[in-house]
Amino acid sequence: MKPQHKHLLLLTLLFIVSVSLFMSKLSRAQTLTKQKASNHSISAVFVFGDSTVDPGNNNYIETVFKSNFPPYGKDFPSHIATGRFTNGRLVTDYIGKLIR
Repeated sequence: MKPQHKHLLLLTLLFIVSVSLFMSKLSRAQTLTKQKASNHSISAVFVFGDSTVDPGNNNYIETVFKSNFPPYGKDFPSHIATGRFTNGRLVTDYIGKLIR
């Protein structure tokens, strides 16, 4: 098997496992909506990935590249630009909200 095929196989397997874990967590969260543990809290989520999970929040660093203007933020509930290089929430935002 070529090395490229091994990488593709590994990425496909990782994707399938991630989706199945996400779906099981989603179904569990839907069935337990009325039961929330009072001691369940997550203070941070670290995500290692590429530009598809990078919100690009750079308001706290000195740079000429800012995103505090339209169209950024147009799909947020407040329709206000937040300094993120995206017009709405990312998959990681939804996962973070789900495991909160």
